[in-house]
Amino acid sequence: MKVYLDTCCYCRPYDDQAQVKIATETVAVMVAIETCRLAGFCIVGSMVVISELGSIYNGELRRTVERFYADTTDSYVSLNANDLARAQVLQARGMGVMDSYHLAAAEAAGVNILLTTDGSFEKICTRKKLSAVKVINPLNFLPEVMNEDDD
Repeated sequence: MKVYLDTCCYCRPYDDQAQVKIATETVAVMVAIETCRLAGFCIVGSMVVISELGSIYNGELRRTVERFYADTTDSYVSLNANDLARAQVLQARGMGVMDSYHLAAAEAAGVNILLTTDGSFEKICTRKKLSAVKVINPLNFLPEVMNEDDD
């Protein structure tokens, strides 16, 4: 299985942990990463994540999150012209620009699951069935993986 974490997942452990939702999603992100390692799943990174991480204003935080990303990913996908065209199609269907690039990258890499803490990204993918890639919150990763094992 291949898993892709969008930028918000890599940033989640460095967000304000005083908020219950954020703290819970942080645990879920870490559990998902550890589950991937234990199960031998491939975590795919992309130029989209790297680009977004590069825009973190706080230099120390940016370097910390970039290290976390580098330590987490097993492989990397670049976007070609076809992937960029796919992102344009996704945008035309109502998806945000960066979300469309994340999904196009995940599709290009043959990813099964894309993890995001962005509720609107998850909702549009679910509602419009835009991709074979399952876009889910990290809170739903373990149930999804357990469901896959039952199939």
